[in-house]
Amino acid sequence: MGYKTLEQRREHYQKNKNEINRKRRESNKTPEMKIKRRAENRNWRENNRELANERSNIAKKKYETKCKKLVFEHYGKECVCCGETIEEFLTMDHINDGGTKHRKKIGNKINVWLFVNNFPKGFQTLCFNCNWGKHINGGICPHKNKK
Repeated sequence: MGYKTLEQRREHYQKNKNEINRKRRESNKTPEMKIKRRAENRNWRENNRELANERSNIAKKKYETKCKKLVFEHYGKECVCCGETIEEFLTMDHINDGGTKHRKKIGNKINVWLFVNNFPKGFQTLCFNCNWGKHINGGICPHKNKK
């Protein structure tokens, strides 16, 4: 359909917006369009590698922050040993030890792993001091020895 002016084109779109968008959504679901979109996206990423990496890193950081927030909401926002509540000082701890083996298996993103695996049992919130103290003291935090 030829339009004489941009205004006519916009007017036609406004009158037929729902039908036009329905057809676009159907068209985008076809296997041919999916292949075409993948190729376009791949080409864009190759031609804009730095921008793509930057956007990817921003999205990754946002996701990791969301996971950390949800993990602490689930397991608690306070060190179970000393009561520390400053979030920057808190970390997740394996209650029955074995954190090193587990980290080697899953990587260093424990908060993402906990979120993806639906907050399994066997973890607790500790501050970094209590977590390290537990590590070097054979599984018992030095705070517990004093009590």
